[in-house]
Amino acid sequence: MRLNIGTKVLLLILGLISIILLSIGVVITKNQADELRENMIQIARSDTMNFGFQSALAILDNNDLTISDNLMSMINMSGYVYGQVLNPEGHSTRVEMFDKAYAEEKIQVKKVIEKSTSDIWGRLKGKNEVFVDEVKYKAHNVNFFVIQYPIYHPFIKVKSPLLGVVQVVFTDAVIIQRVKKNAQQLLLITIGFWLLGGIGAIFLSRLIVKPIRILVDGAKIIGEGNLDHKVTVTTQDELGDLAKQFNVMTDGLKNAQREKEEQLLVNEQIRQAKEIQEGLNPLNILEREHYQVMGFTRAAKGVGGDYFDFQELPGKKLALLISDVSGKSISASLVMVLIKTVVVTYIELFKKIRSDEISSAINKIMAKQAHIDKFATMMFTIFDPETRILQFTNGGQGPLFVYRAKDKVCTIAKQMGLPLGIDEDNEYHISKMQLFPGDMVVLYTDGISEAWNPSKEEFGLHRLRQKIMDYASLNVDVIVKKTVEDVDGFCNGAEQHDDMTLVILKVK
Repeated sequence: MRLNIGTKVLLLILGLISIILLSIGVVITKNQADELRENMIQIARSDTMNFGFQSALAILDNNDLTISDNLMSMINMSGYVYGQVLNPEGHSTRVEMFDKAYAEEKIQVKKVIEKSTSDIWGRLKGKNEVFVDEVKYKAHNVNFFVIQYPIYHPFIKVKSPLLGVVQVVFTDAVIIQRVKKNAQQLLLITIGFWLLGGIGAIFLSRLIVKPIRILVDGAKIIGEGNLDHKVTVTTQDELGDLAKQFNVMTDGLKNAQREKEEQLLVNEQIRQAKEIQEGLNPLNILEREHYQVMGFTRAAKGVGGDYFDFQELPGKKLALLISDVSGKSISASLVMVLIKTVVVTYIELFKKIRSDEISSAINKIMAKQAHIDKFATMMFTIFDPETRILQFTNGGQGPLFVYRAKDKVCTIAKQMGLPLGIDEDNEYHISKMQLFPGDMVVLYTDGISEAWNPSKEEFGLHRLRQKIMDYASLNVDVIVKKTVEDVDGFCNGAEQHDDMTLVILKVK
């Protein structure tokens, strides 16, 4: 069964009231009962001793009537149910006033008296004190106390003769009745507190539940999509602060939803731009009689500034280039498209292609664009398959790896150059090298060599060089695939922080 907050508050308050009053009642009742019982015993002791002195005088005067009157007066007092004065010869004067409800208890108490009377003289002889025997009965939850007191000659102090014994029985039924009456009063008080607590709980629950209900209703409205809904602030306490924060949260949700929609639009635009950018790079292996070439690129932020290309030129030559625009994401990708456009246009317009001239052309165009605050590194190579001569121009790109199949070593071509877009008048130069069957030329961006693992350790040029030598006997597409897999395995899930591009030309 589902309970609302008001019911829970009501039950909690009533439960606390019950626990507190019950605990207090139990402690007070127990202490009161013990204290009253102890007081009654002390009073009974005192009454018995006074009655014993009066009985001693009556025994000396041989006046049983006085004993009977005194005994009757004592038994008539509250709590006493039986009294007896017994002399050494067995003669006794007694009075009993057992309630009819205690018929069974009467029999049991008399058995205790008879048993104690049989050995009373040996027990009390020479002792001037009050003996109290307690008899408990569970049936009525009542206790009976048997008090026995020896009567000595009141005027003889030394070796005073024993004149008789006083036996008195009293019950704590009066105490039990008083405790029950107190318990009834406590119950009435508890009911009164319940009523007051219930009224207070209802008032308190309404005071608390009403603002909460407003928040719940507001949450339902907002959950249905109405982010313009505002919760009415009715109090100046914590619930009022909660309502204010609720409205602030609603505004935050509204802004977050708008930002999410904008981000979805941006993500879709980036996805489309990524598809376009990936289409600008050759996706498949290019294989001819004297060589095979394959490339790979992956942006760090959806789209990036890395770019590679290989195209066949007149005379069966091969133009092969790689470029890395500073920065990442959309701005870098736009500059990359600019470089791609210049390269394609230059190759279409000019029949004779030189790596230094095309690098200079791109450099001047970028440097003249004042709104472009980026630069780019580029390695542009032209391979002649008939002569197996490779000419290349370095525009600030990393060293060129050249694998020599004959010696099974990977060397570095360290031609230096200024990145494109920094100095409009910078001059670029051509370097040449002779390649042989089985040799490979490896172009890469720093996203490959500087890829790091979770410990910020870089993959490094030495690992890249070793992988090239390990896979040198394989086809170029397999070499590219395995090398990229090794880089990813080294990174071990670490976030890619830069665009990654790898291009390999293998001579047959």
